Amino acid sequence: MAQVSKPTGEFNEERPNSRVIYEDENAKCVQFYLKKGQSIRLHTSPSSVYITVLRGTLEFMIGDENTRQTLSAGETIFYLPNEPHGFIALEDSVVQAVIAPKPVRRIKL
Repeated sequence: MAQVSKPTGEFNEERPNSRVIYEDENAKCVQFYLKKGQSIRLHTSPSSVYITVLRGTLEFMIGDENTRQTLSAGETIFYLPNEPHGFIALEDSVVQAVIAPKPVRRIKL
């Protein structure tokens, strides 16, 4: 059955905050709330990852710490399985990640 979700999570002054907004046997959808300067460290996933910026501006790492792309609200970046990725908030930001197939492990924020 279809579900509607709106960004309703909260920012945390200490670290990025995340909220799983949908999950089934095939995929997982997570919203991340980052204050300016907060980041999700470079990591990999065995799944494909599709990240859409819902609010703000972030710098996305692509493959390593030095290759970066800046994205703003409405833009999406696609990562292949096992491709290193991470991001840094250039301003208070909200992003939504769709991860498919659903991963079996969770990244540490």
